[in-house]
Amino acid sequence: MGMKNSTVSLKRILLENFKNVKKGEISLVRKVENGACIVGIYGQNGSGKTAIIEAMSLLKHCLLGYPMDPTITNYFASCINVDSESARLEFEFAIEDVEAETNYKVVYCFTLKKEDSNRNTKLIICNEKISYSSKNKDTSTKFVDYIDTDSEAPFVPKSKYDALIGKDKNKKTALLVAKKMAEANTASFIFSKEMHDAIQSEETNFILERLANYGARELFVIRTASTGRITLNDMPIHISLDHNEDHKSGSLLLPLNRPNTVAPHILQILERTISSLNIVLPQIVPNLKVGLKHLGQELMQNGIPGHIVQMTSSKDGHEFPLAMESDGVKKIISILSLLIDVYNNHSITVAIDELDSGIFEYLLGEILRIISEKGKGQLLFTSHNLRPLETLDKNFIVFTTTNPMNRYIRFSGVKTTNNLRDFYYRDIILGEQSEPVYETTNNSEIALAFKIAGGSNGS
Repeated sequence: MGMKNSTVSLKRILLENFKNVKKGEISLVRKVENGACIVGIYGQNGSGKTAIIEAMSLLKHCLLGYPMDPTITNYFASCINVDSESARLEFEFAIEDVEAETNYKVVYCFTLKKEDSNRNTKLIICNEKISYSSKNKDTSTKFVDYIDTDSEAPFVPKSKYDALIGKDKNKKTALLVAKKMAEANTASFIFSKEMHDAIQSEETNFILERLANYGARELFVIRTASTGRITLNDMPIHISLDHNEDHKSGSLLLPLNRPNTVAPHILQILERTISSLNIVLPQIVPNLKVGLKHLGQELMQNGIPGHIVQMTSSKDGHEFPLAMESDGVKKIISILSLLIDVYNNHSITVAIDELDSGIFEYLLGEILRIISEKGKGQLLFTSHNLRPLETLDKNFIVFTTTNPMNRYIRFSGVKTTNNLRDFYYRDIILGEQSEPVYETTNNSEIALAFKIAGGSNGS
């Protein structure tokens, strides 16, 4: 079993009582084997598009096994549907271990609960479960639960606990303490260090480690809170470099309206990232390149000499601060490294909320067409711009419905000669799908409401 010679693909997302989704399920499909998987989510405002992106953000948090940042705990607690006491999220993965010639179907699910006390909201991640089956050329195993934390014990079934952990009472005590700590810190117990250290099964440890590695290095979630900082001239640069022992991934936040002092290793990462960006960027925004202006050195707080740099853009031989570029150009630069990785790497999954914001619609459609036809990874996005409906395969598009019990559907009855954009408009008016996709609005009532509102404020 080898981490390097293995891939992870997200296959299915199921949400229950999460935000305004009472129940909603999306399957992720590849048009061709080992080809790209694109999921564009479309629908009217407030219909559940962003719920998928937020669910992906929670998945990444759980796979990392870290305590949740208190600044976002209240927000995710508010994601539990107002009519429910808890929310449930389920994710299905396909893991291929090339070295062992084995394929795994893995399902990870968890429940979110909140407790209100002393005006503070406590969010709890509980009832976690890992189930899986395996298949190779010689044997296959049934799909069964291996770890279910919905128990007073560290986890059940007892037969699996004994096989994975053994009967050491000290280990059991340590796991019970770790389970309580994970609950208190809004963290995953299954992906905690204590669970990893206690499990004796090579196969189960491989699956948990591979998913944890996927969460840390191959799963990227870009929420609107991140891209919104671009307007304030703070540039989040999302990085994924070199899939080997020296792999670097994550995000760097660089203020654009002033120089930045960065450590030598950060400078190397930035230079390698910019070098990669400048291969693609001029093809997207003609003649545009980005760079780092070196302005000297200064001593950092840890005593290491830091490099003073400022991000620049250059076009037709003229160099300017990157802050002078439009928000759309800055957004493209911010996410371009991830799009390059989606194009080239099978295990990469990128989820972006409001991908279309600030990007010219024709360019957006062409970028998505290229990735869908020649790419390898997975890209999930929400959008209001309908241009991608004309450039992507119909199976790559998911629509939200007005039914909270069946929130996501793919259109049926779409022929290859149909323009999906026109088909969508037609269904908004005629409602020919299994679920309505638009809550009807009345133009006359909207106009009257504008008039009444204008009178009430003295206009």
